[in-house]
Amino acid sequence: MRLSSKLFKVDYSMKILTIFIDMIRANRLNTFNGNQKKDTPLDIAFKEMGGTVYTNCFTPGPDSPRGMSTYYTGVNPYKNGCNTRLKWPQYFLNKELNTIFDIFIEKGFKLDCFAPPNVRELGMYPSHINDMNVHNKDLNLNKYLSELKLQNDHFLFISTTDYHWAFDDFGYTVSGEKKAYIETKSVFDIVFKNLNKDDFDHIFIFSDHGFKFHVEKKLEPNAYMLNEDRTNNIMIHRTKGQEGLIKNNKLCSLADLYPTYEEILGNKQTKSYSLLSEN
Repeated sequence: MRLSSKLFKVDYSMKILTIFIDMIRANRLNTFNGNQKKDTPLDIAFKEMGGTVYTNCFTPGPDSPRGMSTYYTGVNPYKNGCNTRLKWPQYFLNKELNTIFDIFIEKGFKLDCFAPPNVRELGMYPSHINDMNVHNKDLNLNKYLSELKLQNDHFLFISTTDYHWAFDDFGYTVSGEKKAYIETKSVFDIVFKNLNKDDFDHIFIFSDHGFKFHVEKKLEPNAYMLNEDRTNNIMIHRTKGQEGLIKNNKLCSLADLYPTYEEILGNKQTKSYSLLSEN
């Protein structure tokens, strides 16, 4: 039985924050994997924020082009045009597909997007969204957020690649991982220094795919490049006022964020199952 979308009928202003963390691996976090006994800086940040943690969420394509195209459209890569790891949404996403951004634009929401400019240049966003005047000009997230004025109906999308970049800088080792957590935690500190978590009716945090350490690539069979280390992504949803973490172990996908947005906006769901569904 699915939760009724009437619970989220929009007859008041709504603010929604979505934070995308590139490449973070779910099973290395205590929040998602109880076998990891020690909290990382990000585990601490997640527990301070609160929300529902979806421990069994997967990406239909374990790289950024395929993972993000699925998030944008609620359609798996083999159907949305971004069906290989080099087909970025700006150039290959099927233009006939509605995106999550379109859902909010159609509802009259103000849209703001922050992402590293060089990632935008790669083709991260759908082409029509990339061409809109809703993006940051540089890498200064603190300045960007300090100047941002939240409006009554507002969708804010923040993309952070610091976790990925730290590994590129320091190596795909446990030492590099520690630095990656510190770098990414600093991004969270900037976000919630400038924004009150309870200013938002809903906060979503997700990753597009995981990664492999150098030693794992060296020692494991090639088929292991498709195991949960790379395919199990993080997914957290917080509603206003929610404290502490609740774990939800149902099987879900990056494709399910599209119908989740539809549900909280009171729209008829057109794809898959909302994260709020019991299915």
